[in-house]
Amino acid sequence: MSGICGVFDRADGSVMGDDVATVHAELSHRGPDGDGLWRADRVGLGHHQLETTPQARFDDQPIVTDDLVVTADARLDNREALLAALAVAAPYERVPDSQLVSAAYRRWGPQCVEHLLGSFAFAIWDRRANRLFCARDRIGVKPLYYHAGDDAFAFASEPGSLLTLEAVPDGIDDRRIGDFLTGRLEDERVSFYESIERLPPAHAIIVTATDADRWQYWDLDPTRTITLASDAAYEREFRRLLEQAVRCRLRAPSRDGAAGSRNTRVETPRQGGVGTELSGGLDSSSITVLARDLLPDDVSLPTFSNVFEDAPSSDEREFIDPIADRNGIVPEYVFLDERGVLTDRERVFGGLDVPPHNTLHFGEWTLLNRASDAGVSVLLNGAVGDSATNYGLGLLPQWFRTGRWRALARELTAMSEVLRTSRPQAFRDHVLTPLVPPPAKRQYRRLRGEPILEAAANPTLADSFVDRVDLRKRYRRLDSTSVRSQTTDRLRQYRSLRSGRHAANLEVRDHLCSAVGIEPRYPFTDARLLEFSLAIPPTQQFSDGYTRSIVRRSLDDLLPAVVQWRPWKTMLNEGFWNALAREDDALQTLIADPAPVDDYVDPDALARAYDRFDADPTSTDARALWRALSLSTWLECQPARPSTATTGTLEPVNNSE
Repeated sequence: MSGICGVFDRADGSVMGDDVATVHAELSHRGPDGDGLWRADRVGLGHHQLETTPQARFDDQPIVTDDLVVTADARLDNREALLAALAVAAPYERVPDSQLVSAAYRRWGPQCVEHLLGSFAFAIWDRRANRLFCARDRIGVKPLYYHAGDDAFAFASEPGSLLTLEAVPDGIDDRRIGDFLTGRLEDERVSFYESIERLPPAHAIIVTATDADRWQYWDLDPTRTITLASDAAYEREFRRLLEQAVRCRLRAPSRDGAAGSRNTRVETPRQGGVGTELSGGLDSSSITVLARDLLPDDVSLPTFSNVFEDAPSSDEREFIDPIADRNGIVPEYVFLDERGVLTDRERVFGGLDVPPHNTLHFGEWTLLNRASDAGVSVLLNGAVGDSATNYGLGLLPQWFRTGRWRALARELTAMSEVLRTSRPQAFRDHVLTPLVPPPAKRQYRRLRGEPILEAAANPTLADSFVDRVDLRKRYRRLDSTSVRSQTTDRLRQYRSLRSGRHAANLEVRDHLCSAVGIEPRYPFTDARLLEFSLAIPPTQQFSDGYTRSIVRRSLDDLLPAVVQWRPWKTMLNEGFWNALAREDDALQTLIADPAPVDDYVDPDALARAYDRFDADPTSTDARALWRALSLSTWLECQPARPSTATTGTLEPVNNSE
């Protein structure tokens, strides 16, 4: 996770060298392997390098040619195709991905993003056209934040670095606070700061002195279908694509790599190597067994697994051990029993530009530090796997609506056996309930005197805050669970894949990983795999009572049976609740003095949620307490910033989408 930044003076003046240098310096933790800074007249671009590919040691950013200046945080998966199409003369191993980005723009202009596969965020100053071009990858693995003012446009890998600019006020955006407190992180544009936006995944933007035009350059097509000759053919193609996705993400520097030339470079090169996060779930297990199969026999694969002694219902060693015991795998078990949700409070919450929303973030942070200590620079993770390989459960209500009674009865019988439940229960949970329209569900809850919408998501919200930001209307608009009862399974998967929560999760993980010098990689975000998975028949995803059937079948020779045929996920509530209870002093302090968050939560409702959690924990109360505690801790840990004044109003960005 390298760091990029830049400032474009749109008022026909000169970029102040101190402005660009200040933003650049704020990102220094993202570039232990060197940095570079370029300035000329109205524009300045900066880069901090984290070497995570063999070619990165030949990188020298920003790349400056006669007409283009490029700063990129990029890992490209279609290097061979690009090298051939762009006729790059240099040897393969000496061409960094940033050079391919530059050559692609020179060949195709702003349409270059349509030819790039992988994870990237980059900016290109086009001297001839006097414009700045920025883009972000299809799924949003690499972050890009920007401020678009009348007088200046500035961008960076992290929003906090932009707040060092006098032109960028640091006011908190209450809309994002509402999204955070209700768990509806679907909006891909707003950030926690009013003056800063996020460039959404699969978007690009062109900025000139007078205009800013943003557009979406890629999307999945839920109407596309792929028909193959047999189940075995689907399995072979899925296996090929998943192997390809993992292989692309194994490209990393060797553990004894050598240094190359940089503007400013550390004398001792960092150690490299790939590891995996192994939770015991289907996604992380699939990635781990494939990575082990693809790596040379003499290269070990370290794995890192969070486990619990005092939370047996959250412990997954039953599924981890059969993989961790294999030859060529070096497992590390990360015990979380002494960890609270505020673990490393100052370092985590003071270093993050967003409050962490994941209830198990303390486990992520602990695992990342362990991996960093082990010398790993690239860590494979199964994020987005649940959406990439669909559960297929939307087939059941779809069959009910369309009269596919025989198929429905067959799968309900198989499902009841797999889940060890009754057919009536399976029918009620997976057929009838999804068919009830959301308005009818809300009316039923009203008649029972139960909260709805944002009040159901978080019972501690202050009424004044809900009214101030019109949170009920916003929550209803962003509620990704309100799927129309007449929808198809494929549309359900499309909506799941396009959820803004993926970008929000990946952005927080980016912050955490950058703090320890690790690049996370996610094979299930590979666009080629996603396009195939969405287009295959839903019966390939759900069959014989098993969800995600295509994964299970295609890896039949690699997955242990206990993992391959586990019916469902392990619930991690107990581990989270224990970690939250360990912060009882902090919770009681917040209850006694909720000043940091009293603009957002009702103190009395917060106290009642605490009492209920103490007596009989529920997920709703635990999440509400965690969000209040996370937000208050984050606000308290933010560095004091000098008062800022806007030198120009925030400019609307044109959307060509």
